Amino acid sequence: MLPHGWAELVALLDQGPAVDPMSRVQRLCVLCQEVTGVTGVALSVATDEARSTVWATDDLADRLEELQDTLGEGPSVEALQSGESVLVADLIRSDGRWPGFTPAAAGEGVRAVFVLPLRMGAVCVGTLALHRNRVGTLDDGQFKDAWVLAEAATTLLMLSSPDGELSEASAWVLGDRSRFRPEVHQAVGVTMVHLDVGPRDAYARICAHAFANNTPIGQVAAEIVGKRLRLETDRTD
Repeated sequence: MLPHGWAELVALLDQGPAVDPMSRVQRLCVLCQEVTGVTGVALSVATDEARSTVWATDDLADRLEELQDTLGEGPSVEALQSGESVLVADLIRSDGRWPGFTPAAAGEGVRAVFVLPLRMGAVCVGTLALHRNRVGTLDDGQFKDAWVLAEAATTLLMLSSPDGELSEASAWVLGDRSRFRPEVHQAVGVTMVHLDVGPRDAYARICAHAFANNTPIGQVAAEIVGKRLRLETDRTD
């Protein structure tokens, strides 16, 4: 089992000669592969325009993500669109769920797939995709570890500073469980319209305001939805 503390997890990801967002992402994917016992792992991010693979532990994991982008279907595409985990213990018996992806992946020896969404509040910004060359589910411990790493991946990709440092705000956001409340999704939509920004920028503005005022993200979201708070655009002098 992985450590529960954020600091201990970061210490694991920082084992190596270089510490930057990409090296941490690589170690996170390898660590996910080790603790879950899967064959391969791929981490992808999505923008309004496209989805792209940030890093994969092997060529097959990379090809599976590329295949889904080409076909427009598959477990990662579904997880990104729904914001929910997609867990398939026996891919061949997935009942025609992905008619193009399934036979192609099975032909590569893939027998099970597990995809977790990377969520900032209610906004899904990417996926952590695991594949395995044998049939079977993840056990409870493996699934919990994968979730911990999915949350860590979201923070590493979206909240790291340009020099790779994890700010105090990043750790604070990760620890605030109120970010999963339904009001956050609504507040993101309101802020997108008001500030004319995308969902990730809107969510970041909400988190920054919450951190600066030491207020739970869910409470800030409720204030925005209730029209008691209106975030302002950044000023440039």
